[in-house]
Amino acid sequence: MKRFIRTIWRWFVSWNVGLFSALISLFAFRLPFPISFLIGVSIGVMYSIYIKKKEKKHISYRSKDERLKDAKKKVRKIGQSLWRIRSISMFSKLSRLYSICQKMIEIVEKQPDRLAVAQPFFNTTLDSIVTIIDKYIYLMKQPVKNDDIRQAISEAEQALDLVLAKAENQLLDMLEEDLFDLQTEVKLVKHTITTEESLSLPTKHTVTMMEEKKHEQKR
Repeated sequence: MKRFIRTIWRWFVSWNVGLFSALISLFAFRLPFPISFLIGVSIGVMYSIYIKKKEKKHISYRSKDERLKDAKKKVRKIGQSLWRIRSISMFSKLSRLYSICQKMIEIVEKQPDRLAVAQPFFNTTLDSIVTIIDKYIYLMKQPVKNDDIRQAISEAEQALDLVLAKAENQLLDMLEEDLFDLQTEVKLVKHTITTEESLSLPTKHTVTMMEEKKHEQKR
């Protein structure tokens, strides 16, 4: 319904812009009616295309914000679960996982284009992490445990090891562009310094020779 209303509004505004342009061409610039009509239609169509592109960009930004907010909520749940973990090893794993996920969020906030790289992890892996942690904590708090529960707890711990490794690799993937930029700048600086030093050596040698000749002439 909202999309239909936006479309009607876009046509209405574009029609009025085109009509206004045609009237200006006809009465202010004294152009023939067919030319004024074509000018009005052209400007109306171009303005409609412009508004449509602007709406798409706005929807895209809003969608990114919503996805980022959803990822933040999931990461916040991981952080809140830390204080319900009794195992020191699991606390250490979840602390590192929470820290890595926080870094991903920070990168996306500073550079929204990186969301495309992190999106698969945010959409699927984070959901699984939150579910596993909740079930793990729930089973760990039970006063009675049989072999099946102990096996499920053990498998959950192993799964979190895999998830932690995946999160580390995901963060590295998000840092690839920064790594490439740094390596490029370092190579450029090294090349510039090497070039400047190679150019300055002949000049220094020439100055030294001239000083020696002047000293000999004085003698």
